Amino acid sequence: MDVITNEFNKHFSKWKITLPEENIQKRQKGSIFQSGWKINFIFGIKDDAEYLEFYAMHRMTNDRHIIIYENGEKEHLECLETPLEYSSAIDERQREHNKHNRIVREELSYKGLL
Repeated sequence: MDVITNEFNKHFSKWKITLPEENIQKRQKGSIFQSGWKINFIFGIKDDAEYLEFYAMHRMTNDRHIIIYENGEKEHLECLETPLEYSSAIDERQREHNKHNRIVREELSYKGLL
């Protein structure tokens, strides 16, 4: 778990954000609200290897949805897309945008990350 913790902490070091020690010890999901960030995270096991999955949101930048595996590898997953400029006529791009966000939102909600 040290590699996972170090990678997460390094990712957010600019904002002095670290994973809470209690959550790490208990492998307990949680949320961090700090420096404008809202970060929801869960722990899991895949192929006998531990991982941390998090979804991070900040109003000044794009969302991040990342899995960090115990070997330090990272997997970048789908994020919600930023809103499109409003148009009274919903075109194909808007429908694609809405469909993408609906699918990602359902997945994130199912995992407890949103």
